[in-house]
Amino acid sequence: MPVQSTPGLRRKPAFLLSLPCLTLLAGCGGSGGGSGSTDLSSYLPDFAAPDPVAIVVLTTGFGGITSGTAAAAGLLLDSTEYEGTQTSLTWLRNYIGDQTVSGQLYAMKSSGAAFAHAAGVTGDGQLIAISDEHMSPGHDVFDGKTVVVDTNFAPGGEHGTSVASVAAGNLPGQFVGTAPDADILFGTYQTDQNLIDLGKRALKDKAVAWNNSWGYVTQSQETVFATQSAFNDFFGAGSGAAYLSALRNYAAYGVVVFAVSNDETDSNSGLMDALPVYANDLEAGWLAVVNGVPTFQNGTVKSVDLISASCWEAARWCLAADGTWNAAIGAGNSFAPTTGSSFAAPQVSGALALLAEAFPTLSPHDLRIRLLASAEDDFFEADGRVELADGFFKGYSVIYGHGFLDIEAALRPIGGTAMVLADGGSVSTDAPVLRTGSGFGDAVERSLAGTNVAVRDALAAGFAMPAEALTSGARPGSRAGALLAKGITSNLQSERLAAPLALADPFAAFTGPVVTLAAPDGGTSASVLLPQEGSESMGFTLSRALTEGATRIDVGIKLARDDGQIMSLGGDDSADMASVTLGITQDLGAGAFLALSGEVGMTDLGGATALGESGSARYDAVKLTAGRSGVFSAGDRLSVGVGMPVAIASGETRLTLPVLRQGAAAFEQVAVDLAPENRQTDLEVTYLTALADGLEMKLSMVHSDDFGNRAGVTDTAGALAFTFRF
Repeated sequence: MPVQSTPGLRRKPAFLLSLPCLTLLAGCGGSGGGSGSTDLSSYLPDFAAPDPVAIVVLTTGFGGITSGTAAAAGLLLDSTEYEGTQTSLTWLRNYIGDQTVSGQLYAMKSSGAAFAHAAGVTGDGQLIAISDEHMSPGHDVFDGKTVVVDTNFAPGGEHGTSVASVAAGNLPGQFVGTAPDADILFGTYQTDQNLIDLGKRALKDKAVAWNNSWGYVTQSQETVFATQSAFNDFFGAGSGAAYLSALRNYAAYGVVVFAVSNDETDSNSGLMDALPVYANDLEAGWLAVVNGVPTFQNGTVKSVDLISASCWEAARWCLAADGTWNAAIGAGNSFAPTTGSSFAAPQVSGALALLAEAFPTLSPHDLRIRLLASAEDDFFEADGRVELADGFFKGYSVIYGHGFLDIEAALRPIGGTAMVLADGGSVSTDAPVLRTGSGFGDAVERSLAGTNVAVRDALAAGFAMPAEALTSGARPGSRAGALLAKGITSNLQSERLAAPLALADPFAAFTGPVVTLAAPDGGTSASVLLPQEGSESMGFTLSRALTEGATRIDVGIKLARDDGQIMSLGGDDSADMASVTLGITQDLGAGAFLALSGEVGMTDLGGATALGESGSARYDAVKLTAGRSGVFSAGDRLSVGVGMPVAIASGETRLTLPVLRQGAAAFEQVAVDLAPENRQTDLEVTYLTALADGLEMKLSMVHSDDFGNRAGVTDTAGALAFTFRF
């Protein structure tokens, strides 16, 4: 209904404004605000929440945020237009008459807007509707921007100019708003019809947000609180009912944003910020915004000093922002310090425009949920919670709502991420999907480098993720522990005195205990790799000598199961291995010898993975050892070896992935070479000796280049083991 026809009631900007020759229209008190011992029951809505947002299949992604943090710091430090938005804490304290207010007054930083700009997100192509008392479209911050002012525009205060500048102003070198490349659709709130007209136009032109930095007050300047009787009076019939219909129609598509009262003594919500309490269907398209000064600790909001009313009944769709700005007034390039929820609200409206550019497949309602879900909330205890999306709950406070505006967090993945598969299913990408064994080295990561895949977060936003993040190759720890374990679990005397044999260590790639049995003539031997608790690795090998004398040739077969550390492509599944082995041992006389061993085999790579069939691959290993007995004392043995341990030698698989190209995702088969380009090369030195009767010593040292079959990685390890037999 027209405000003029309602005796004792009128619309009033929800703001505090310090401007020359302008009457203060709203008061404010001290800082703070907290739930304390407040009875919360009257502030928590008792009606059903709207249906949570649906998870949708992604068709586009956004990957520009990865470089935003450092660039944002540069903008805040070096760009004069960002500095131009600031005012001082001293000014704020003096203006509101409260010296206890503390925190960081830099809304472009605290809101995360500078981060968005640094990541290339500026609201380009988006439209923000604003209902206010007056706007000066000739101000320089609106140059080159589509600004539509309704035909009933009447000159008045500069409140609307300031609000619009905070939402989308842009003047290089002097000022920047929250969404500097967004356009503005402006209309006055003088009558219900003005509001109806703007709402219809906002819906027609698909404005992502409809900002309202005003509220109803009585003739004595008191807030019209949210009550059933007030709702009936304002929206029960006539133009008021038509205005409510316009709100419903727009809120079914976009997001209506209302600033709360600036009277800190209010203990209930204003009618407009809490309107969904009485028109439940509005909630999915509604936000209320309070004004507060944040204090940060280690990059996280530690506390917020409120300088407006609290969220109260609007808590479930409410959040906080820093409404203290140096904003535009009048025409030309004039600016003045301002504070109030009026200037917190357009930051939220601007944030919706930023998210709409970043996530073009999401609806305004989805974006609203992102803002609530990502708001910083570590500084309060939740009074209630709401299911924002299927299975995704967020706690909120009756004082601060869902928390402090955090655009940076809204631009990053919220909750877990998942990748859609070609069969219609999905797989979590919170951890690598393919955890390859050390036999692959960095081969899979190298094959996937340069490819981006589409993933979605818990709130359906699309992101571009480097495909190499889908895999994590095993990075074995230093070999010192393994060397020591082998030393103290082996029969060092037998190892020292036994005739050199090229195939003496058939399970060198594994860490479990090995039992070896040999025929009396020494021509046939069998070894068993015993499984250990918590490991599925096991194996069996059988070898036979083909020749005797100074040159001994042994051949064998080996069957093994790897628990995922060496040959598994998926990491969770054991890989079966089958190989043939060849050993050549040459007695050089005088205790000297040469031993050459080799192995060639096939593996099933652990079978099918989450990304499809794995196929099979060929692997091999080779080692040459030279040694001599009686080097420093009778019966000792010194040997030096060089070799390449077990690794994939050849193999390829194809992964069907949702590949992102030029912002669009489509399933493609990506070829993956499974063989590492750089094979691990080991240089080993081993010395065995008897220090006394029954006391054996083994010194082992090894240096590895391209350790773990990863280019440029090295490892040097050593172990000194002693065994004593009684």
